[in-house]
Amino acid sequence: MAATPKRYFEFVDGTSNKFWEIWMDGTDVTTQWGKIGTDGQTKTKSFDSEEKAKKEYDKLLKEKTGKGYTEKKRP
Repeated sequence: MAATPKRYFEFVDGTSNKFWEIWMDGTDVTTQWGKIGTDGQTKTKSFDSEEKAKKEYDKLLKEKTGKGYTEKKRP
């Protein structure tokens, strides 16, 4: 499977001003998060198969959108 494009989300509420990104490359799922305007932190998880990676990717997307993150164009 080819790498997925990076998907960028923001959560702005009161004092919260955060971003979250996710992308998948083969069996790796990478997330990047932090305060908007910073580089933030990056974490990559590797899985035994692309199917397991896709399941994690979908789960994380559902969690973040459930918490109020909305997809935006990357600044």
